[in-house]
Amino acid sequence: MSQYRMLGIFAHPDDESRIVGGALARYADQGISVSLLVATRGEAGSCGEPPLCDSEDLAQFRERELREACEILGVSDLSILDYQDGTLEDVDLDELTGHCVAAIRRQRPHVVLTFGPEGRTLHPDHIVIHKAATAAFHIAADPEAYPDDGLPAHAPEKLYYHVVPESITEQASWRFPTQPDREVTLVLDVRPWITQKQRASNEAHRSQAHDLIFKGITDELRWELLSTEHYVLAATSGRPIPASEHDMFSGIDE
Repeated sequence: MSQYRMLGIFAHPDDESRIVGGALARYADQGISVSLLVATRGEAGSCGEPPLCDSEDLAQFRERELREACEILGVSDLSILDYQDGTLEDVDLDELTGHCVAAIRRQRPHVVLTFGPEGRTLHPDHIVIHKAATAAFHIAADPEAYPDDGLPAHAPEKLYYHVVPESITEQASWRFPTQPDREVTLVLDVRPWITQKQRASNEAHRSQAHDLIFKGITDELRWELLSTEHYVLAATSGRPIPASEHDMFSGIDE
């Protein structure tokens, strides 16, 4: 069993599957402890096409979907905050950052994953989570920051942002911001885990499965594109940031 630990910080149920599901499954399969913090229960999302539940039951329905997806991906610890979907722009950012700090101190990850500055799709909730997770990465090691959580300070080794590379637009329509390929630090091949990513995205999160990623292409091409995940190493605990890497845990001692 590896002593490495990873924490994903995201906004909604299904972010963990559709966006970084390959990475979570890959590292869980390697014996790495994979944890997840999700800020909302996704109650502003769809009930499905056709509807799978009533709107008033959607939060509980999507929480069940999230827990099922975590089982498929190998996530060993899931924490869900009580924020309302679609409201993160209006919450106290210091409070939200404190929740992220507490998760980092509790799980003590080597690697933290979250959204890039554009929030992948410019979703306001995603952008706020990016800000909170990034701030938490930098201050979780400061024992004077958020002392009331009662947890020992911890400095994660690496912070990764998931990004969509410019080259993806050569094969699929993507109307949101992309990252120049030369700025991508890590191109992660998740083909051996693509079935888990598919099951988590489409079977577990069945209420959202109709909302296709990369619309207007065949399902075969869609999952071919999703079998590679792209990341920017945004920050470290002090080590130099390389131009490229082959693994999220490269250069980290257990």
